[in-house]
Amino acid sequence: NTAYVADGDGAVGFQIVDVSNPSAPVVIGGLETSGSAYGVTLSADGNTAYVADGTSGLQIINVSNPSTPTVLGTLDTSGLPWGVALSADGNTAYVADGLSGLQIINVSNPSTPTLIETLDTTGYAYGVTLSADDNTAYVADGDSGLRIIDVSDSSNPTLIETFDTSGATISVILSADGNTAYVADLEAGLRVVDVSNPSSPTLVKTFDTSG
Repeated sequence: NTAYVADGDGAVGFQIVDVSNPSAPVVIGGLETSGSAYGVTLSADGNTAYVADGTSGLQIINVSNPSTPTVLGTLDTSGLPWGVALSADGNTAYVADGLSGLQIINVSNPSTPTLIETLDTTGYAYGVTLSADDNTAYVADGDSGLRIIDVSDSSNPTLIETFDTSGATISVILSADGNTAYVADLEAGLRVVDVSNPSSPTLVKTFDTSG
């Protein structure tokens, strides 16, 4: 019943919205972040939000009381965070950090997040999502396509494969079974990619969104 919104350069960068009535959503809380809120993900218990805040890095926010969210911790990454994903145990954040690639961050203590490792994806990392077992990260890497990365050892991420799309890959999500990636490829539309074998991704379908 609650949506957590990264509102970019809006007056209130991070907003919390009651969507229990979808036809009449109501803003119930917000926080003016110091950067540009581009992406957000939530802890499993719903008490903590992780915001990719552009020039202000990763912002970790207590949302246990939605009407008065408060900053728990901040990590100023070396790039420009656009997207963030969280491991199932809530201890590790994966940040799509623009020109700095994939940043892997220890957030087991939200008040003092620390960098574990960086993988330069060579493109511009806009978005990131994780497999259900947290062993594989999928990074939307702009003109460099979709990067599939082994993160089973968070201190030693390694590139498994690259799927070169014809557009600029800006976002990616996985199907529930983890076998299919849905890639927003900007002017090239939506790419549906079979990733059941991460080392050999194959195009299933392209949808021209005419955007």
